Amino acid sequence: MGAFLSITYESRYAGDFENNVKQNKVLDYIIDNLNNMIWQEEIYAKLRKVEKQPDALFIILRLFSYNDIEKGNLKSYTRYKRSEEKLVIDQMFTIEEYIDFPEDEMRQKLCDDIFDYISMVLEKYKDRFHDFDAMAFIPLLKERISQIKNKVFEDNFYETDSFVMLKQAEEIKKQAIR
Repeated sequence: MGAFLSITYESRYAGDFENNVKQNKVLDYIIDNLNNMIWQEEIYAKLRKVEKQPDALFIILRLFSYNDIEKGNLKSYTRYKRSEEKLVIDQMFTIEEYIDFPEDEMRQKLCDDIFDYISMVLEKYKDRFHDFDAMAFIPLLKERISQIKNKVFEDNFYETDSFVMLKQAEEIKKQAIR
């Protein structure tokens, strides 16, 4: 069968090392569990009829500071690419809305906001898809998001390259200050 969803993120500096770690840890956990190939394979037949189609959904989550968003006149957008039969969802978040929350609350709030936006967009674009049942995907996404919110899946962030790079960058920063 195959995958139908590809999701990634881009984030900006969250103010300090601890907040950067928290932000990346939360975003990695959300992204990894939505990109999970086993989950996508399990639900693929409920959503698509033709095998080996390209991704139906490409989602980018951007977590930027309010100033970066204002300065760049950035905003969320959605575009259906007819030639690729793909819906591109580019969702903007402001760091300031999430960064002061503890990790669990940050993950839960982001999950709620991600689901609300994606489900609204899928309802709006549902008739554009030729081989993807957007309305059948919404409850499946809701269930997956609920599992992510409740941290059902393993979290190995502290063993990832992302964490190692954050630690290295912090060490370089500390050495430069000395």
